[in-house]
Amino acid sequence: MRRLAAFAKHVLLLLWSALVVVPFVLICLLAFRSEKDIYNYPLGLGGSFTLENFAIAWWGPGGDTGVGIFLANSASVALTALATNLAFGAPSAYFITLLSGKVRRRLIRVFLVATVVPLVLLVVPYFQLFDFMGGLNNPFALGFAYGSVALPTTVLILTAFFSDFPHELREAASLDGLTAFGTFIRVVLPLSKGALVGTSLLALIFVWGESQLAVPLLQDPTAQTVPVGLLAFRGQFQGQLGPIFAGLSLAAVPIIIVYLIFNRFIAKGIALGGVFR
Repeated sequence: MRRLAAFAKHVLLLLWSALVVVPFVLICLLAFRSEKDIYNYPLGLGGSFTLENFAIAWWGPGGDTGVGIFLANSASVALTALATNLAFGAPSAYFITLLSGKVRRRLIRVFLVATVVPLVLLVVPYFQLFDFMGGLNNPFALGFAYGSVALPTTVLILTAFFSDFPHELREAASLDGLTAFGTFIRVVLPLSKGALVGTSLLALIFVWGESQLAVPLLQDPTAQTVPVGLLAFRGQFQGQLGPIFAGLSLAAVPIIIVYLIFNRFIAKGIALGGVFR
C-alpha cells in the first residue's frame, strides 16, 4: 500500500512538472522559428532555425524599447525591492521574537492578515500616492512599493527562523557588552545567511513576474519592466508570434539561472515559514 501511494505521488509530481516545463520548452522552440514555420509546425519541431526573432525582441519593434530595456528596468526594481524588503523585514522579524509571547502572537496575526490582502486593492492607492509624489514611471519607486508589499511574508518566515536562534549566542553577545541591535548586526545576521537568501529569492520570484502594480505605475515604455513590456508586445508586433516567443524566453532566463543556483534556499525558506510561535 505504501509503495502504491509513493508511486501515485511520484506520478502526480511528474504530471505537475510536465505541466510547468512543457509549455516553456514549446515557447523556446517556437522562438527559433520563422513566422511561417510557427503556423506550419505549432509544436516547433520542424522548419528552419533562425535567431532573428531574438534580435527583434531584444531591440523592440522601433529599435529603442525591447527586452534589453525591460530586463534592466526589472533588475532595478528587483534590487530596490530586495534591499527595502530585507532592510525593514529582517530587523522587524528579529525584534518581534524578543517580545512577550502574547504581543508576538498578535503581531504575527497582523502580518498574516496582510499577506492575504488582494494586490488589486492596492492599485488605486499606490497610483494616487505615486502621482502625488511624482513617482510614476520610476522603476526604483516601484521597487520600494514591491518591497513593502512583500514585507509581511518576509517577516513571517524570518520570525519562525529567529525564534529558533540559539539563546546561548545572544546571551554570550550580551555578556560581551553588545546591545540588542549590536547582537542582531554582528551575531544573528552573519549566521542567518541561508534564511535571508531563501526569503530574498521568494520575494524576487514575486517581483520579477508581478504586473498588477507595474501596469498603471509604469506607462512610459522606456521605464517598463519585463512583464509589462511583454504585455505590450502583442499589439506592437501586430500578430508576429516569433518575437513574442523570443521575448518570453529571454525574460525567463535570469530568474531560471538564479533559481538553479539558489533553489535549496527557496525550499528552506518555505520550510521555515511553516511554524510560528
